[in-house]
Amino acid sequence: MSEHEAPGRVSFGLGDAMRLGYDYIKKRRDRALINIASVALGIAFLATLLLTDSFYRAFVAAGGAHLSIESYQYWLMFIALIVSVVGITNAVLIAVYERYREIGTLKCIGAMDRHILLLFLVESLIQGGVGGVLGFILGVIGALISTGSTTGFDIILKVPATEMLTLFLGSIFLSMFLSTIATIYPARHAARLNPVEALRYEL
Repeated sequence: MSEHEAPGRVSFGLGDAMRLGYDYIKKRRDRALINIASVALGIAFLATLLLTDSFYRAFVAAGGAHLSIESYQYWLMFIALIVSVVGITNAVLIAVYERYREIGTLKCIGAMDRHILLLFLVESLIQGGVGGVLGFILGVIGALISTGSTTGFDIILKVPATEMLTLFLGSIFLSMFLSTIATIYPARHAARLNPVEALRYEL
């Protein structure tokens, strides 16, 4: 945070939030890994199903037998994503309690509610993005394992590159979106903390 504008006015931009968020992730890697793992597992399940469907369609287009995904598997995917969101929300709430003093200090030196909110949202976007990439990679592996014996492991080469890219970018976007949704409530709670009470708080 810096005071480059009017006297008494604190400037806290996206760059500051990214720097502080990245520093926190490095400092508490275990907590960050829990969030990333929650996102990655949910996205991995989704990517596995979508890629399996793509592999089956490519197999049929190449003259193979008709194959399809059972409808109940999509319900399992939906449940996995819900569990992922709940897990992230719980982890971020715990992180908020652990950082009461840090939040109180930031508020005492001029940080406003929106600055604290931005900080937590940026952290969630970083972790969501990493989780999305890992989830997609796990999804590719899972889809190849589940379909390889039937379609051949080279089936991935028969899926259009644009389709693979769309699934990859979609996985990252969805993971960042889910992380943001899961973080909104804990972040709003953190933003509304009374700085004096936060500084007196002991975990």
